[in-house]
Amino acid sequence: MMHQYRPPRFRLPADAHGHRVGTIPVGTIVYIQDGIRPLSGFRTEPVCRNPWIVESWHNREYFPCVSGAPYRTYMHGGHLATVRSLRDGRRAQVADWILAMCVDAGLERIA
Repeated sequence: MMHQYRPPRFRLPADAHGHRVGTIPVGTIVYIQDGIRPLSGFRTEPVCRNPWIVESWHNREYFPCVSGAPYRTYMHGGHLATVRSLRDGRRAQVADWILAMCVDAGLERIA
């Protein structure tokens, strides 16, 4: 992850009945901004015109270099999310730090 403070991979909310929920759960609506940089933040004033919904998280792919090992394995804790635009239906893959910066900046839509 890009964040150096080692956030937990999941939390256990009271209403989840023992199911793990990610730090940014599926179904979260966020206003993703252009021009976000990992260390400098937003370049301009945020624009809340096009809401995006988090549809799924992808597992990390791992390609071991050991003979006899499977060609590809998957690991928990992926860093890419598939998001869908609620305005025009486009889909994109977004890194976790972009979503985290938008949520931390208060650009999450509360339903």
